[in-house]
Amino acid sequence: MFGVIAVLAALQVAYGCSGDSFSATSYTTTNLPLATETAIIVEFTADCPDSKLAAVIGDEVLPVYTAGDSNMVTLVKDHASLPSNSYNVDIYDEAGIVAFKNHAKDASVEAPKPIKTITVNHPGVSKEGLPIQTEFIVMVASLLVWWGANSIKPRFRNKFLPLFITNNTYTPCSKRN
Repeated sequence: MFGVIAVLAALQVAYGCSGDSFSATSYTTTNLPLATETAIIVEFTADCPDSKLAAVIGDEVLPVYTAGDSNMVTLVKDHASLPSNSYNVDIYDEAGIVAFKNHAKDASVEAPKPIKTITVNHPGVSKEGLPIQTEFIVMVASLLVWWGANSIKPRFRNKFLPLFITNNTYTPCSKRN
């Protein structure tokens, strides 16, 4: 039994992940009117050949999705559950996540060290932009243009229409002298 564990440990060291080759970018929801929930998205590249990765944000274990050379972790919760804060995203390989789950069940078990910890700064959600909606501004501008056109129309009619009416009959411009 000890021999099997030693072989697995040697394979882990030889083919496992190293925290040296990580690069990460992150995105968090900040615009309150456009989102009903807060999302934390972390995209990273890692040199982990044929290794299934998992992430831990807070106490929540999340899967890591792989697309080509890139990996992604997503956490979505309501705005109150993810307030403005710095969140640590701990990346584990298969053996590390098993050890983390064992540690979560039994606190006497030693906590595993993550392959990499990515810190995501979430500034919180806020209402951005103008204090009133742009649709309202467009509607008011349209009403002002309509009102202006309708208020000028009677003056325009009284000034130019008499030029075309003679003897209470209308004569088109083409038939005048």
